Amino acid sequence: MKTRQNLHMHSLWDDGKNSCREMLMACRESGLTSAGVSLHSPMPFPNDWTIGADRVSEYLAEMDGLRNAWPDFRVLCGIEWDVLSTEVDLCAFDYVIGSVHHLPVREVPPSVDNTPEGLAEAVRDCFGGDADAAAECYFGELLQVAAQPRARICGHFDLLLKFNERLHLFNPESPRYRRAALRALEALLSAGKVIEVNTGAMARGWRSVPYPEAFWLREIRRQQGRVMLSSDAHSCAHVTFEFEETEALLRSCGFDSVVELDPSGEFTEVPLS
Repeated sequence: MKTRQNLHMHSLWDDGKNSCREMLMACRESGLTSAGVSLHSPMPFPNDWTIGADRVSEYLAEMDGLRNAWPDFRVLCGIEWDVLSTEVDLCAFDYVIGSVHHLPVREVPPSVDNTPEGLAEAVRDCFGGDADAAAECYFGELLQVAAQPRARICGHFDLLLKFNERLHLFNPESPRYRRAALRALEALLSAGKVIEVNTGAMARGWRSVPYPEAFWLREIRRQQGRVMLSSDAHSCAHVTFEFEETEALLRSCGFDSVVELDPSGEFTEVPLS
């Protein structure tokens, strides 16, 4: 495994299963040299998976304490900012992952990654069963990630395919799907965003391949985009889930490096060979 950093993980501060200390300790034990625990940003509707805005300062204080306790291991503070998020000071974090989790078609918008039944219901009830229209809505939301200067990483680009290997709701080869996805990808890459290669749904048993799938990885490479490997881990057991296998996939798609966030705050190329 060449990757030495993971910036996308969750903890007990939102919908994770372990504390920040436990997650970071698991990263150290797996051979990583730096890692970040990322919060799900506060949202404007009731939910059980994000941090409350009134608790962000507590998270930052805990992470500062861990940073001071482990001078030999670089601890980073991160946030996974959702495009529907309420106001939050993104400057308080070492990095920001920009993501889309919902289709903004109701007062409480349906999630694309909560349950397969919920997603199928949203496509049926909100888009008249037109899965391509739902995909166009989803990828249209990613344009907001491209426009957010603080979000330098794009999280799980094709998250709406989380359940697709079982549900077969979307056709990723549909011309409309591909046009919408390509428009979003071109906007993200033009804005200089790093595209996260995320193994989270694999760890949960929903997917056999990471986000984005190989077709888009090859397109990112063709457009000379940069990628970062992460696990989107919600428990200690998955902090480097399938990293070696995903590195092999990246090499097969033409990548010879991934990027990591260095101490100066810049993205540095790390060779995959």
